[in-house]
Amino acid sequence: MLIHTHNDSFCYLLSKTFHLIINNCPILDLNMRSTYILTTILFLSYIPFNLASPPETDALSILAFVVKADIHNKLHYTVNINTTPCQWQGVHCQSDGTVVRFLLENLSLTGVFAPDTLTRLHQLRVLSLYNNSLSGPIPDLSGLVNLKILFLNYNFFSGVIPPSIASLHRLRTLDLSHNILSGIIPVDITNLSRLTYLRLDSNRLIGSIPPLNQTYLNIFNVAFNALTGPVPVTPTLSKFSTSSFSPNAGLCGQIVRTECSSITPFFGKSSTKTPSFSLLPPPPAVLLGQTMNFKNSYNKKHKRLAIIIGIPVSLIVIISLITTCILMSVSKKKNKLNDIMSTSDMMEVAAVTDAAAADAAELVKRMEETEELEEKVRKLQQGIDKGKSGKLVFCSGETQVYTVEHLMRAKAEMLGRGCLGVTYKAEVETGVIVCVKRLDVVRLVGTTKEMFERHMEVVGGLRHPNLVPLRAYFQARDERLLVYDYCANGSLFTLVHDLT
Repeated sequence: MLIHTHNDSFCYLLSKTFHLIINNCPILDLNMRSTYILTTILFLSYIPFNLASPPETDALSILAFVVKADIHNKLHYTVNINTTPCQWQGVHCQSDGTVVRFLLENLSLTGVFAPDTLTRLHQLRVLSLYNNSLSGPIPDLSGLVNLKILFLNYNFFSGVIPPSIASLHRLRTLDLSHNILSGIIPVDITNLSRLTYLRLDSNRLIGSIPPLNQTYLNIFNVAFNALTGPVPVTPTLSKFSTSSFSPNAGLCGQIVRTECSSITPFFGKSSTKTPSFSLLPPPPAVLLGQTMNFKNSYNKKHKRLAIIIGIPVSLIVIISLITTCILMSVSKKKNKLNDIMSTSDMMEVAAVTDAAAADAAELVKRMEETEELEEKVRKLQQGIDKGKSGKLVFCSGETQVYTVEHLMRAKAEMLGRGCLGVTYKAEVETGVIVCVKRLDVVRLVGTTKEMFERHMEVVGGLRHPNLVPLRAYFQARDERLLVYDYCANGSLFTLVHDLT
């Protein structure tokens, strides 16, 4: 029975009327049906509480939710003297008739999650409204004190994440992904110590990631948002890969392998201050095309040359000064008019001077030999590095309109991150604009050079009007790049989620 009172006959008549109007009066429009349902709920809600048991109050809460969520009457809930809410679609009860699970999934419900409806199901353990079209804000959920599992993903819920979620201390699973939620992630969510599953990806969340450190959290994803700032380095967050955080162009720190710097061009020095964020630690300078090392090498070479020339010149000057001092000392000891330095003394001084000059010449010779040896070693090392650095390979039928050196010096702008790497827009010196995808070498562990080349030959030969062709690829020991045409209209993700 719906209500245990001594007025069973009246309640029976009311429920029969409800049943007839809902199921046997197709001529009534949707608004009239909803009005009658609401009137029935309001009437039943005014019956004294001591006359209704928990199952009946649960029924009222569910009917109040259905009025606002199922505006096209897809659930066909019936109310009569022999019906209990446990017989309704998606409702699961325990032995005493109390609702503990409410699952309405894949039903294309297009209404709203009205406040003060399902939140009155105080014994509810599981609530799933997965994959519907419910919209509007998520209401205050603080009444669901026993809730353990909450799935509201794949809907159109908007507004902020309700702070009341942080009060659900028994919550273990929380999935709010694939909605259009905005605002920040509540910091108090760190108090949910039993949380094992947390997905907030594919929303429009901003701000920073709270320092989540739940011991049992093993599923986590906040990708495809607009989060910023350093990712807190906690034992829990350190367990997850970069795909759990990316793309979020503003995130940085050790976990996402991105330095927290304001401006860091990817392909080298650039006159325009275009912010970019690298997914991996900076590769060798020869690959990035940075000219700073060349400049430093140029300065060091000039300093070394100055030292080579300066040392012998300084020695000759010092020897000359010593010789002059000796001559002046001898001249003072002897008579200025009669005593003249003997030939033997002059020869001794000359011998000292010649020996010093010979030593200086020998020193210069040794330094030149050392410089020549260093130059040979440097050229050899450059040859080795060049052999390891790889080359830009153009796919079959493609014209080589730029080189790897052009890409090294190109102005770069990060477009986004994916599970395989980071994508950049690069404008080379020739004026060509290309899209460069920098692959994550960690995810390509085990892929040999030959396997990669064979795969690129197959992909590079694919041509279709709806497929962006692969123009060229580059691989070295620690770097792999894919070069595509740049598509100015954005990606499929931006069009689907209306982010343009």
